[in-house]
Amino acid sequence: MPPAQPTAAALNSFIDRARGALPKAQIENYRTRCIGWNQETSESICRHVRAGEKRGTFSVPWLWAAHPNTKPEIGQFVVLSTYDGVPQALLQVKQLTLTTFKEIDASHTGLDGPPVRDLGVWRGVHTKYWNDLLGPLGKKVEDDMAVVVERFECVYPKP
Repeated sequence: MPPAQPTAAALNSFIDRARGALPKAQIENYRTRCIGWNQETSESICRHVRAGEKRGTFSVPWLWAAHPNTKPEIGQFVVLSTYDGVPQALLQVKQLTLTTFKEIDASHTGLDGPPVRDLGVWRGVHTKYWNDLLGPLGKKVEDDMAVVVERFECVYPKP
């Protein structure tokens, strides 16, 4: 079962609070995103983001064709929610770096949350997660697969 999308009411309320806290920010265009494969992992990830411990995430361009709303852009705002669709943080994409799966190293995984910063752990978690998403497209994680490292800043609430 995919993660729930925030309701319009929850999203509007969250964005209104963020705009109140960030009056100079132009929060007009944003996308929503849940990171994690269940409620427990999404809550943990949101805690790490809100604490300033997780400052980046990763995406696979192969998935953008099937899910165009997941393609990141520099400057873009992202409402991060838990698996049940509750908005938790407003992120702003600061930098995108194209690399390959085999070239991911500690400088990249250091942006992730503390539980997955170890390169071996990161590779295991992301291989399983992405293979689940790529399987229906007839693809799987490969060493030369493109990976985009997305550096972000949690702009609301501030860590």
